[in-house]
Amino acid sequence: MKLVGRFGTLSLNLYFWLFVAFLFAPLVVLVIFSMNNSMTPTLPLSGFTTKWFHQAFSNGELTGAVVRSAAIALTTAVFATALGIMASIGLMALRGRALTFAIAALLLPLVVPYISLAVGLLILLQTFGAGPSLTAVVLGHAVITLPFAILVLLPRLRSLDPAMNEAALDLGASAFGAFRLITLPLIVPALVSSGIICFVTSFDEFAIASFLAPSGQPTYPIFLYASARTPALLPDVIAIGAIVIAASLLLVVIAEAGRRWAERRLVGAGAAVQSALAEASVPLIAHR
Repeated sequence: MKLVGRFGTLSLNLYFWLFVAFLFAPLVVLVIFSMNNSMTPTLPLSGFTTKWFHQAFSNGELTGAVVRSAAIALTTAVFATALGIMASIGLMALRGRALTFAIAALLLPLVVPYISLAVGLLILLQTFGAGPSLTAVVLGHAVITLPFAILVLLPRLRSLDPAMNEAALDLGASAFGAFRLITLPLIVPALVSSGIICFVTSFDEFAIASFLAPSGQPTYPIFLYASARTPALLPDVIAIGAIVIAASLLLVVIAEAGRRWAERRLVGAGAAVQSALAEASVPLIAHR
């Protein structure tokens, strides 16, 4: 049994590292070829150069598409996370079949093909006399990222001790005040995680943006798809892709470090709040 257990552990470790290599190998190859002196990404490498990065930054259409996607993703992350908080609080109050139906309805975009959702959103906009726009892209991305926000925020809210919020209400705090002073600080790590997931999902999304983005204002994935078939633009696209990869890894590292720091602080803060509420014996009288 011990030999089988050791073999199983080694097999799982081997599988894990092979899976990691499979995931990151394309990214490493992209970074390597972004500094290749040849216009075609082929082996052997022609030499080291950084001219493609300078050329990419001088391409206004390419940089504009990246900035446009980043702005859409940031707006979507804030909007979807805010909706996720409200939806999660509403789900906390439901029970039984109502809860099951509400969760199924809110998580439905996870199983609906994005291309079908994009066509439906476009028809809906045209029905109301609206056409493709960046606002429509944000709304479409909010629809597909809201389930991710709920899946991150709802478990965090359920893990909180409801007695803290109830004690704050008993001591004279309003419902919003209790949420702002007690609940909100305790879900900061979940808010950060939700924002990052929504941002990355929106930044990389192609199907919905290809239907809802206005002509002449492509997002980065749309521009990438169109430029990948143009050999002259391929080095620029690879260079920007390498920068996006580096920025994404840096964002994840910073976010994870911030999340762990917030978790450590909130553990202490939560204990302090519970202690203070437990020791409070005289209710605070709210001023009216």
